[in-house]
Amino acid sequence: FARSLRTWFIAYGIGAPVLFLTNKEAWSVISASAQGRTIAYLFLVGVALQIVAAMIYKTAMWYLYVSELENHRSGDWRVKFSDWISGNYWLEIIVFDLSTLILFGWATLKVLLLFA
Repeated sequence: FARSLRTWFIAYGIGAPVLFLTNKEAWSVISASAQGRTIAYLFLVGVALQIVAAMIYKTAMWYLYVSELENHRSGDWRVKFSDWISGNYWLEIIVFDLSTLILFGWATLKVLLLFA
């Protein structure tokens, strides 16, 4: 589910701005407003958070996998840190996913209010 959610986040974070850029009316309204730059940054930061999260968790899982293959590395600080990351669900759900949801929700609300 984590991969599916991350895929949906990235697809929305890239797809929504592309939709706004390719729709002439939407582009005119957003670019003419003072909110255009903020909206773009909100989507960009949301996507960046998901990419950083994917890189962190991919690296952590790699260190944990290697430590299982080579028991002598289990005391390495990188393995301990990776174990801490994988064991703290709050980091993924609050820092990365909920933050992304808030950023995308805020950006979407700003766009909707421009057309209200």
